[in-house]
Amino acid sequence: MDGRSAARAGGELDVRSLRYLLAVARERGFTAAAVSLQVSQPALSQAIARLEQLVGGRLVVRDARGVAREGPALTPAGQSLAADAARVVEQLDRALVRARRLATEVGRQRVTVGIGTSTPRWVSTRLVKASQDSPDLDVVLRHVPWGRELASLGDGTVDVVFRHAARGEELDPRLRVAEVADAPRVAVFAAHHPLAGRAGIGIGELDEEPILDAGSDRETWLVQPRPSGALPVVVGPPAQTVEEMLAVVASGRAMAITSEAVAAAHRSADLAFVPLVDLEPLRLLLLALADDERPAVADLLAAF
Repeated sequence: MDGRSAARAGGELDVRSLRYLLAVARERGFTAAAVSLQVSQPALSQAIARLEQLVGGRLVVRDARGVAREGPALTPAGQSLAADAARVVEQLDRALVRARRLATEVGRQRVTVGIGTSTPRWVSTRLVKASQDSPDLDVVLRHVPWGRELASLGDGTVDVVFRHAARGEELDPRLRVAEVADAPRVAVFAAHHPLAGRAGIGIGELDEEPILDAGSDRETWLVQPRPSGALPVVVGPPAQTVEEMLAVVASGRAMAITSEAVAAAHRSADLAFVPLVDLEPLRLLLLALADDERPAVADLLAAF
């Protein structure tokens, strides 16, 4: 079917209809999808019907009450379209964020940099200084929660982001990567813990120690499985912030594994940070999307 035939069958494909289809798939119902989209249910149903007319077949699996409650919410054709639609919508959202950002800039290239609680302070300081020293570059620092680094980069919240990665970890080929520094891991205990006074410790000595669950990158921060083959004794719920993690550790309920940068920034009398002597350091990376070809982004990657 060519473009003119498609238009006669039901109109041209539009982004709003794709968002509607994704909402129906996500919410598994027209009523909930309409609420999430803040549109009326009849308007949503009509949009899906037009989309199905354009495709020439059913996209949504319906029962007597609307969308089927068991099994896939979408037909095979709907699943195929939704998979492509998710990528299209993500790209368009990211393009809009970039365009809005550029529209507000006057004579300077603004780059939003995502940093986290485990980003070393010297890194942030270098970026701010680079911005101050350049008449054309405006660096904005934005905190990114644990585990949200790649999502924040993908949705355009940040232009570049710092993230830890284990050596040998395969990264998405759609990313450009600059290696910034090694990032050693340390164990953190309550100050009264028997291991708190050690100058260094091996990971095998922690196999029986209760460890606080990690909110993201669990294999990295729990060292799971351990070199001995043992599974760590995990205590939940997982910590979502460094403040949550350190409060639980200081109580003596569990120990944790964190980065050397966190240790440097959060030393206190009720905590003890002990180097893990037999764990290979992580890599601290600066990541950008490969299709972001702005010179300012390339300059930041090249700075490390």
